[in-house]
Amino acid sequence: MSHLKADIPQPRQGKAYDPSPPRHPSLTPQWRWAQKNVVDVRFIQRTMLLGFSKFKILSRTKKGRAELIRLLLTYADIPFDDHLLRDLDWKCLMCKMPYGNLPVLWIDHNVYGEPSAIIRFLARHLGLLGNSETESLTAEAVLHQVQDLKESEVMQKAYEEMQELPDDNFEKLMKVLLPQHFTFWTNHVQSTPGPFILGSGISVADLAIYDFINQYKNYIPLHNLLIDYKDLHFLCTQVKLHPRLAQYIKRNDD
Repeated sequence: MSHLKADIPQPRQGKAYDPSPPRHPSLTPQWRWAQKNVVDVRFIQRTMLLGFSKFKILSRTKKGRAELIRLLLTYADIPFDDHLLRDLDWKCLMCKMPYGNLPVLWIDHNVYGEPSAIIRFLARHLGLLGNSETESLTAEAVLHQVQDLKESEVMQKAYEEMQELPDDNFEKLMKVLLPQHFTFWTNHVQSTPGPFILGSGISVADLAIYDFINQYKNYIPLHNLLIDYKDLHFLCTQVKLHPRLAQYIKRNDD
């Protein structure tokens, strides 16, 4: 046997041979979504973090607090399952929820509660908090205002009064609280090229404002109020007609 260096077989360069067949990811809706969107640099982050996960929303109402979560996932073209619980089912599952309330978001095999935290998580990873720290600060401030307005005592009591006979709380809502918030949001829109809250484009703040107005317009006469706030009315129209949201909104508003 030759011991010359030239006669000794050199090790093969590269990775070791793997006899197992090549593994291809299954053609799930999430994988198709990633294939479609990864070509755009803006979608790389959300593809890596969210594109291969399976999402399921669990709630008790068709809209309610879960609707903004649905809008965020729909905007990002991420498929999700949407389950509405009956009262009997909810009583059985209540003790298994993280904080004993709904809605919750299942991501793969993990369940997460508290809708405000879920919304911020999705907005952050979907790039819907603006392109800078200052834009993120504005978007989160408006989002917080919308959530505070929904949960305010005046709003709750005014809603109850609308079911019977409008009283002081309803008048305070229509003449003080709503005009105050609508003015704040209009100032943000007018400070940008428009038509959204942030100059860089649509954000979670715009979706939150649209969701608030769209849900409460059936109970509170917001159309009359929006006549004086044309920028907000135009913002809602742009969200409603957005190519990624128009089909979902039309299907669920009918």
